[in-house]
Amino acid sequence: MAHILLVEDSPEVSMTVREILASVGHTVAEAPQGREALKLLAAGKFDLIVTDIWMPGMDGIALLKEIRGSGNSIPVVVISGGAPNAPLTYTAPLAATFGAHRATTMQC
Repeated sequence: MAHILLVEDSPEVSMTVREILASVGHTVAEAPQGREALKLLAAGKFDLIVTDIWMPGMDGIALLKEIRGSGNSIPVVVISGGAPNAPLTYTAPLAATFGAHRATTMQC
């Protein structure tokens, strides 16, 4: 199965996503924001990155820019609960612009 880097600042969301991924056999490393994710990425090999967009410090878009700017083509899936001034219909295409593997919107 895959070795996944999960980048999420919300402990509740992180726990939920980690449990779902682990329940189907994936191993998951976690970082609460982009800078820590870059350190983990430099230290290990991952098959996939799942990242939130809106995080303190280095957010998911800045993380995407950094990853793609370094020439890394690892698949990146972006997740977001949205933000008051940035609905998912805006953030998903923005993530795709900066190198998310596939960006779609799904509202619950």
